Amino acid sequence: MVKKLDLILAGRAGIDLNTTALNCPFAQIPSFTKSVGGSPANIAQGAARLGLKTGFVGKVAKDGMGEYILQSFQEQGIDTFGIQVDHTGARNCIALTEILSPDNSGTYQSSSEAFHHGTYLYREGTADLLLSPNEINEVYIADARAVLLSGTAFSASPSREAMFQMIDYAKKHETAVILDIDYRPFGWKNREEAARCYAAAIAQADVVIGNREEFDAVEYLTMPDNRDNERSARTLLEQGVRLVIVKDGANGSWGYVKDKPAEQCGVIPTRALKTFGSGDAYAAGLMYGLLNDRGLRYAMQLGTACASIALTNISCADGIPKLEKAEQVRMAHYGREV
Repeated sequence: MVKKLDLILAGRAGIDLNTTALNCPFAQIPSFTKSVGGSPANIAQGAARLGLKTGFVGKVAKDGMGEYILQSFQEQGIDTFGIQVDHTGARNCIALTEILSPDNSGTYQSSSEAFHHGTYLYREGTADLLLSPNEINEVYIADARAVLLSGTAFSASPSREAMFQMIDYAKKHETAVILDIDYRPFGWKNREEAARCYAAAIAQADVVIGNREEFDAVEYLTMPDNRDNERSARTLLEQGVRLVIVKDGANGSWGYVKDKPAEQCGVIPTRALKTFGSGDAYAAGLMYGLLNDRGLRYAMQLGTACASIALTNISCADGIPKLEKAEQVRMAHYGREV
């Protein structure tokens, strides 16, 4: 079956205000530049830049910020049919960033006190969390090869129910379901609620992506003392997930499928300007490789190359490269053979 879109992203699309000054604490930042942000929005922009036919499902504010998000997506070739406009007066999520030191310690020393900074996130009551199940278009979901849902979109109603509606439509129409755990503790009532919700989503997912801390959140009720990545992955594979990706920072990433050894991908040494945003770039590259049937090893390598490039750019979404640049970095580090 030929489908219109390769990938639909779902969840928050907000505004990033990125510092223009390196090694500068927030109080001294002279100005900011804007871009469309939010983890699924970053992945959407990265996937489109790499060449995937990409769409988005979400809700934006009825104001200049919402208009900017829609316009920016359209200019990048991202289909915006699935984006609703809020009429309740809710605002978009906003993230302000600072970059403090070349070693990315995230610590600025002042008057003998240490302040840990990086991103200031304003997310309570935002428009994206007001997306309702009846605003999910079944035909739109049916016309995509895969949907990637951000775990944060499950943290509150009615967005939570909208995500499960998307899953129902995807399963009905043989659209692959990818869950990016994307666990942010402040968005949930408690860890028990998060663990139960993730379990319900994972039970219907084809692919699950997360880092060690995010898998800890998933396992909070079932395996609270587990720190073994392989055990985490194999447990989900036994539940029916087809592919589990575990990201482990400087240790690289692992890909797990049932009845096969794990695929390990080391990091590419990079002089990073920042630490945030690399996971979204990784996911964009991973999706490109998987949806183009290039194999798991290639997909993980391309994701790692995208992540390494993104770390050298102040902005998150704007730092995700086009395919030619990502391929150059991938081949320079891993070689042509995959």
